[in-house]
Formats: sequence, structure tokens, C-alpha cells
Amino acid sequence: MESPVILLTFANDRDAYLPLINRERKNIMRTLRRHDDKNLVRLISESDPGLPDMMEMIRNYQDHLTLFHHSGHRGGASGQSSEADELYALLGSVKSLQLVFLSGNADRKLVEKLFNHGVKAVLATSTDTADKRTTEFAEQFYHALASYTNIQKAFEIASSFLAAKYEDMGEIKIHRDASAMNLPTELAWGLYVHAGNDQILNWSLPKSSRRGAMGSRVEYETQVDVNDILIDVICEQISEFNPDLDHELSKEELDIPSIKREIIDCFPTPIGEQLRKLFTRSNDISEPDEMEIFSLARLEQIVLTYRTSMQFVSFILLSQLWDEKYRHPELNISDDYIVEFNSFFALRDNNYESFDYVKLIRMLTDLFDEWDIKYFIDELKKVRIEEDQNTELFPSYVFMDSLHQDILDHNIQTEDIEGLCLEAEEHLGIILKSFAFLVKYKLSTIKNIEIIKRRHEDATYRHSQILLNKALTVASTGISEIGVVFTNFTDNKSVLFLKTENNEIKDYLSLSPFIIDQNALNKDYSSKLYLYAYEHGDAYYFEFLNNRLDKKLLVDSDQYDYIREEFIKFKATLLGVDYQPKTTKTIERPASRFMKRK
Repeated sequence: MESPVILLTFANDRDAYLPLINRERKNIMRTLRRHDDKNLVRLISESDPGLPDMMEMIRNYQDHLTLFHHSGHRGGASGQSSEADELYALLGSVKSLQLVFLSGNADRKLVEKLFNHGVKAVLATSTDTADKRTTEFAEQFYHALASYTNIQKAFEIASSFLAAKYEDMGEIKIHRDASAMNLPTELAWGLYVHAGNDQILNWSLPKSSRRGAMGSRVEYETQVDVNDILIDVICEQISEFNPDLDHELSKEELDIPSIKREIIDCFPTPIGEQLRKLFTRSNDISEPDEMEIFSLARLEQIVLTYRTSMQFVSFILLSQLWDEKYRHPELNISDDYIVEFNSFFALRDNNYESFDYVKLIRMLTDLFDEWDIKYFIDELKKVRIEEDQNTELFPSYVFMDSLHQDILDHNIQTEDIEGLCLEAEEHLGIILKSFAFLVKYKLSTIKNIEIIKRRHEDATYRHSQILLNKALTVASTGISEIGVVFTNFTDNKSVLFLKTENNEIKDYLSLSPFIIDQNALNKDYSSKLYLYAYEHGDAYYFEFLNNRLDKKLLVDSDQYDYIREEFIKFKATLLGVDYQPKTTKTIERPASRFMKRK
């Protein structure tokens, strides 16, 4: 079966060169190139083509042309000549064509002509191409499309991004049942769907086959218990960092519950908590827990463990990047990296579940390498989730990402669940094995810092902390607060990594505001971790680590405002814009009788 063809054309005037068109070209190509490399699509890009060149390319690929993108100045595909009319007619004759994307300088007459010639849908931005918004819209649209969202959702994600970033951005909406007769005189930004063609809104890029990423283990295993494959893949690598696990594995008779407990407790809590759920066992043998059988719930938990692990790693890198940018404001994020950042800042309730944290990790490690940043967690420098650099890890990422998309799309068949659970266990094991070094680093919540100062002695600082290397049960069993005295201090009421030596904090990395401990903020007992999910309006939403189905924690100007301010400061620092601290209102008090008479 032939891959769908995406034809990208960019017209830039040499006398009035627009750098944004070049940025748009580079970032769309970068976003879609991996799909082309996997032969999922055929990506054709041409800069400054004439009309004859465009028509020749369309004729060459007309049996499989699915998406035609044109960005640039007036003229070319947006011209008014008879030759341009021939181009519109040619586009209308391509039966496989789902969408024409006109990035900048689209107008009513152009969309009208395309509809008259039979084009099914036109995505039109009518602002001058010198406007940064057209470029950002295109970047976010294709970034969402590359994550296997359909045309409608990709359009909504890109629209939401602009609406959140620009206060004066008008409504960008889908115009269903559009025709040449009912187009507005002043063409607004929008997705115009020709009457009777709503099905194009559901079109999405073809996905990778999970079968290509399968390991060999499940092909010869005749019968295994749940978690056996996962433990088998990760145990040796983790035991290199965990003497207790190494001891358990060396026993003549294995104590399986003890092995599971050591694996759970050695990982930082965001990962360990998800593993705890996978290792859950029922007290009633006659009624096994959903995690003890090959169920859809178990498959979803395996995927959630993978996604939480990648989310956690990306938050580590983002936190360190913020520190580096704060220390070195001269470091500028180039256009080569801006799309992934914009996509992270565009997380909303309608797209956060499909966000690809691995893409963010890959971009961040590339940026760290370019800026020659020394990693807080040294081993992250060696992890590369790239097809040509890690022949084991990359296929596991492809498998898990594809499986996650199928779960979101409710595309899992009952008869496939057992096999998928076994395969997913192996791929999760490969991923966790690649990040096994995380067990070396101790994650803590610093709940309070007390100054200890005696006469004629240097001050020391007692840090009331909770070590976050145990799973958090609902009852918080085994979670206790301890006081450790250091000669210096860290951030307060924060989740962070600590590096200590001889009662001195050598270094630390705060994960706030990406991971927060509500109990630390409220001065409550134990720990209650939340991970950042998305923003909406002027508020930020966090998911409870222990149960993602719980009501999300709202962070806004009325509740945990300083966490909200940290997010605003983070975005400002990374994007190189001025940060305006929130002004504190002066409380007016009534004058006393003394002041009234004086």
C-alpha cells in the first residue's frame, strides 16, 4: 500500500525575504520527517516553486496526494492568473486530497475558487505572512498531527495555542457546510469544510505497526504470570544500584514479594507508585485484582507507568533548563527548538493525554548538548531515544506510543489484550532498564526549614523532609517525616533531588512547579504528590499521582498563587520575555483617633 503524500510548498520573495517562512518550512519538515523515515508518509517539500512546477508535482503524486500546504507571499498558489486557475482545478481533481492548507495571504476569492473546483477542505490563515502567528499556527497544527491526532483536533489544538498566547486573537473555528456561496466577505482564520465532506475532519496520519517493535521473548514463552517478564527485564540492571535487591536475587529460594518491594521502593516515587499498582495482589484468591490478570485495566496501567516515567524525566530536564537559563540569560532558545516548547505550553484539557513526552526529552537533550550543559543526573547524557543510536530503546518507545494512541482511540480488541499485556511488559521493562540509574538519586519533599543558631556558632539548617523513594499508599504507610541538619539550605516546600556530602548540600534540583506536594503546601502530615497536566485560562491543573482519575488540583490566583507565579516566571525566562512580578496590594487601615486629631 502506497503511503499518503504530503506536498509542502513555500514561496519567499528575494526582495522581501521573510525569515518566518523559512522557519515554518524547517520546523514542519523536522516535525514530519520521522514519519517519512518510517515510510508512513511521503514528504515532498519545495521552496519557491513556480506554478508549472507545482502542477507537475501534483500530477506526479495525484494518486496519493493527501495534504497540500502552501506558505508565502501573494502570487504562486494564491495568484489570480489563468495558470493559477488551472492549479486549483488540478487540486480539485485529486480524489485522495483531504486538505489544502494556505498559510498566510488566503482570501475569500481563493477559497471560493478551490471550492468551485471540488476541493474538500481549506485551512486558511488570512494574516500577512510577516505575522508570527501564521507560522506558530502551522507549527502547532503539524506538531499535533504528527502525534496522530485527526485534522479536527490538530486544528483545535493550534487554535487554542494562539488564543492563549495572544489576547487580541479572534475566534478561529471550523466552518462546516461551507461553499463558494456562503463564505464571509472578509475571510477569517478557520477550517472551511465543503458541504458533505465532514469525514475529512477524522483523517489522521497512519500509525507505526506495533508488530515491528515486538520483542522476541513473548514469541517463545508458553505461559508466564503477570509481572514476570517485567521483573526479568529490569531486575539485573537495578540490582547494580541496589544491594538489597541484589541480595534477594542471590537467595537460593526467591522471595517474590520481597523482590517486588525492593523494585518499587528503589525508584523515585512517581515511578515507584505506578509499579506498585502493577504489582497489586488481591487478598481473596477467588477474586483476583484487575492487575493480576491480563485485563484492559492492566494494559492501561502499563502504559501509564511508561508515560509517568517519561513525564518525570522531562520534568527533571525542564527544571534544570530553567536554572541554567536563569544563571545564563544570554542563552537563547533558537527556532529549531521552539515548537516543542510551544507545544508544552499549549497543553490543554483536550490534548494533554496525547502529548508525547519523549519528543520533549529528545529536544531537551539536544539543547543541553548544544549549550554544553552538565546534567544534574549525569547518566541522562547517555540516554538517546533515537532509531540510529539505540536499537532496543527506540522500538520500545514506538510500541508504547502506538499502544497509548490505540487506547485513547478505544482501538483495543478483547482478543488481543493478553498478548498486548505481555508485549507491553517487555517494552516497559526495556524503557525502565534504560533509566535504572534513577534509583541512585534520592527524591525528597522539603516540608520546612528551621534555622539553628547558637551564640558564637555558625547557623545550621534543619530540613524536615520526606524521602520519596517509596510508593505512596492511601494510608501513607511507612511515610515519615525526618529532620536532617545541613550547613546550608535548599528551597522550601518543594519536591527536589538532593546531593549531599559531610552534612553539606552540594547541589539540589527543585522540580517545582512541575511536581508539587500538596501536603507540604498545606503543612499537612505525610505527602500527596501532584504532577502538572495542563493550563486553562489563568489557571494550572495537576493530576494526583496516586489516582489520575481524582479531581484535578487547581492552581490559580486564589489557591497556591505562588505556584502559578512560578509557572509564569518559568515561561518568561525560557522565552526571553520580561517577567512582571505580581504586585502586592496595600491594605488600607482606618486612621486612629490620634492621627485624626493630630
